[in-house]
Amino acid sequence: MLYRAALLAVALAASTAGDAQAALPADPLAGDWTYRALNLPAAWDVTPGSPRVVIAIVDSGVDASHPDLAGAVDSGRNFVDENEDTTDVEGHGTAVAGVAAARANGLGGVGACWTCRLMPLRVFPLKPRVEDVLRPEGVVLMATMARALDYAVAHGAAVVNISLNAGEDRNGFVHDAIRRARGAGVIVVAAAGNEGTTLPQYPAAYPDAISVGATVESGELADYSDRGNWVKLAAPGCVWVTVLGGGFGNGCGTSGSTPLVAGIAALLRAQAPYASVTQIENALEQTAKPVAGVRFGLVDAFAALEALGRPTPRLEPVIEGFPGIGATLTASSGIWAGAGIQIDYRWERCRKRLCKPSGNGRTYLIQGADGGAQLRVVLSAAGMSTATSVPTALVLAPPRSESAPTISGRAVVGATLKGSPGSWSGTKLAFAYAWIRCRTSCLGGKMVGRRLTYTLRVADRSSRIELVVNASNNLDVARAASRLTRRIR
Repeated sequence: MLYRAALLAVALAASTAGDAQAALPADPLAGDWTYRALNLPAAWDVTPGSPRVVIAIVDSGVDASHPDLAGAVDSGRNFVDENEDTTDVEGHGTAVAGVAAARANGLGGVGACWTCRLMPLRVFPLKPRVEDVLRPEGVVLMATMARALDYAVAHGAAVVNISLNAGEDRNGFVHDAIRRARGAGVIVVAAAGNEGTTLPQYPAAYPDAISVGATVESGELADYSDRGNWVKLAAPGCVWVTVLGGGFGNGCGTSGSTPLVAGIAALLRAQAPYASVTQIENALEQTAKPVAGVRFGLVDAFAALEALGRPTPRLEPVIEGFPGIGATLTASSGIWAGAGIQIDYRWERCRKRLCKPSGNGRTYLIQGADGGAQLRVVLSAAGMSTATSVPTALVLAPPRSESAPTISGRAVVGATLKGSPGSWSGTKLAFAYAWIRCRTSCLGGKMVGRRLTYTLRVADRSSRIELVVNASNNLDVARAASRLTRRIR
């Protein structure tokens, strides 16, 4: 299915099960080659995951009544209708959810993390609009996807699965949301796409996400899978899925390979709740089996678990937000919220390397007193070393005139007037000057110069002159004007 702003990365087709083989767990389809290719049975001997680890499914909703998902689906959010109804009306989200976390209950197949829980976040299909009547395929808005990502982070998800892509179109909202997730210890796994192209596809191609291509049973990259150095990992593309109505099917595409990797990332998170996203990503990448067409290769779940181990917690503070008065900054620790570590956030205002406390909490509203200073956040937790973030850029204060511009010099043709811009508060100000010739009034007067000096001309005789100063920065523009000269003689 092609969506105007997002491409579903898998097409589902009904199929019959292949010969089941002995595996853990003993669900009828659990012996499929897809699990063996990822070394999942050995990984499950290490950990089957944890119900404390939640995988957010950013998709079309999830059928919570499906027998292979029963009891696995938590509450979520419908960003289409702005309510809590996350019923799947399309089927794609239910299929993806089963690949990630179908239960080990003697039915169908199993999810890569079959004890993990699911958070359904519905972002499509949107309600038809007038402009979509001739485009019945529907729409997925990237801003909606960004909101879903932020919701997942705020509500404790450990992993976010995005089996959708927007082609070559970058979106700053989505990229920023992925960066915020990573800073909060949340792993974002995204489908590379099914166009067979080497052109980067988003959001998978953002460096803060884990991009996933699809392989076939021989271990090679599937012909349809997108490829290139921007695709980090690969997993089997043909997978057993849960379908609407309670049944099972088999589908091929990067929408299926992606939740396999998301489920494996959830296994790693269950084993190592304190690990940073970078540590988990490194474990997956360094143990992957090389596959032509992707940067690192086919995931080996067992080897990744062994490589990761159980890292001790380490605070890695990051500040997100624009450093301007009136804006809000948000701090992240790099540790997943589900790890249960109580972290204290202390904000400091720094001028000339001297830093003083200015607030507490994860968020900080920038005040007027912060103008011209840098802000940083200091994190502390019991039994851990204190960590300090990189300071922000100088906090921008809007321009404000503290004293009006002035003019000095004789009001006589041939004389040179000298202007002073007056005094201003604000940071990183740029100034522009204008000499205005005023007849009856300065409203509608003529600009006659742009520097801080102006030599009076014959045409200025009998008029009065005003100096206007415009000060600006990235926050605002302010204007101030001098008193008028005497009439020019």
